[in-house]
Amino acid sequence: MLINKYYEDYTVGEEVITSGRTLTHADIRLFNGATDASHPAHVDAEYSKEHPFGKIVVPGALIIGVIDGFVVQNLFTRKTKIAHYGYDKIRFLSPVTPGDTIYMIAKVIEKRDKNEGFGIIKFEFDVKNQEQKTVAIVHDLQMVEKKGEN
Repeated sequence: MLINKYYEDYTVGEEVITSGRTLTHADIRLFNGATDASHPAHVDAEYSKEHPFGKIVVPGALIIGVIDGFVVQNLFTRKTKIAHYGYDKIRFLSPVTPGDTIYMIAKVIEKRDKNEGFGIIKFEFDVKNQEQKTVAIVHDLQMVEKKGEN
């Protein structure tokens, strides 16, 4: 169980290993239904044979969504006020295919004050598959509540 952590409680260099999630064809279909982003590389096995990866791949935007779930479930409690502040880097290094399980190692790489109530924490997310192979690197910025008068 997570303890309440605020901006001041995070230190540069700190790492958290998150839970994992197995991605499925159903996840891709639900994502496509919600976004209308149904490129054949994500749903058509015959088309995908001619694609650079040779098989159906999980959309990158869906992977980013799963990463956001890892942030909410593994890095902060619901009591701590946070807001997504943006991305400085997103790189997909290896395809994720249906049946793969991903997790991430979240490392604090930078902190800076935003205002009296919040600071910005920059995380590097090393997203790995079930074989511990890095599939994505993401630099994510979170605006995180300071302790203040809590």
